[in-house]
Amino acid sequence: MRWPRRRSRAQVVPDEVRSRLELGRHERLLAAARLEDGGWVVTSSVALLVADVGPVVRHPWHEVAEATWEPETREVDVRWATPGEPAARLRLAEPPGRVPEVVRERVMSTYVLSQRVPVRGRRGVTVAVRRHAADGSLLVQTVPDEGIDPRRPETAERVAAMARELAAQVGLRD
Repeated sequence: MRWPRRRSRAQVVPDEVRSRLELGRHERLLAAARLEDGGWVVTSSVALLVADVGPVVRHPWHEVAEATWEPETREVDVRWATPGEPAARLRLAEPPGRVPEVVRERVMSTYVLSQRVPVRGRRGVTVAVRRHAADGSLLVQTVPDEGIDPRRPETAERVAAMARELAAQVGLRD
């Protein structure tokens, strides 16, 4: 017996966009939506892909620090785990389909442990053990909030101590 399939308003990615995605051998396309500017945002089992006029920009899920969905404006705001990389604002055309929920689920599924190191007021550094999106290995990441310099000696010391503690909790060695 087959389970009934949930109906969704899935967007069909045009062949000219799909051919540029360069999906890996075991990588599955999960959801896609047209961007208001005419490009496409595509979610796969391994990465968030943005296909615009130029080359496809590919970010494995463990490189996405956080993503938020604003339904009123149809915007997915993405903050990257790579220090200094500017955040992205993806404005989805109608209908957004499953992209917002897939983005959230995929980002959250990479987090194993995380802890905040407060530095100044509500700002600080997030230290996390995350699962690599492609191979499943564990890695430790540190993502400072905007305006926080993680190289300051007192901050760097506290962040390093937290990173060692979280790594030890999951059995990672230096």
